[in-house]
Amino acid sequence: MHARLIPMMALSLALGTAAIAGEEAKDPDVKARIALMQDLKAHTKLLSETASGKIAYDAEKIEAVIEALRRDADQVGPAFKAPADDPVSEALPIIWQERSEFRLKVNRLLKAANELKGGSAKDIADTLNPVQAACKDCHGRFKM
Repeated sequence: MHARLIPMMALSLALGTAAIAGEEAKDPDVKARIALMQDLKAHTKLLSETASGKIAYDAEKIEAVIEALRRDADQVGPAFKAPADDPVSEALPIIWQERSEFRLKVNRLLKAANELKGGSAKDIADTLNPVQAACKDCHGRFKM
């Protein structure tokens, strides 16, 4: 039993936030931010899978996704305007202390989103990296 317990404990530690992630936020602002971030992740994933050829290119769908990504990216700043805390939130408190740095990172995302091109899978591949880099940069600084 002991031999099985150690790997299970390691897995539990590695997935520690997964238990929290399964919970629903109580604070309405945090709940809205989580939904917004999940939408952005879904948009980026679809674009990435299209760029790599994993899913078929569909011009109409891509244009809709790019528009949705731009619209959602524009909501990131306002979504984090008021400090809000919730046990399931992954936003670090520093996000409200370093407002100017956060705004710069949000502006980088907006610029990258506005420069996305969806005319072909190659266009997406050529213009998606700055969006992903902006997400990673902000999350690296302001997300648990």
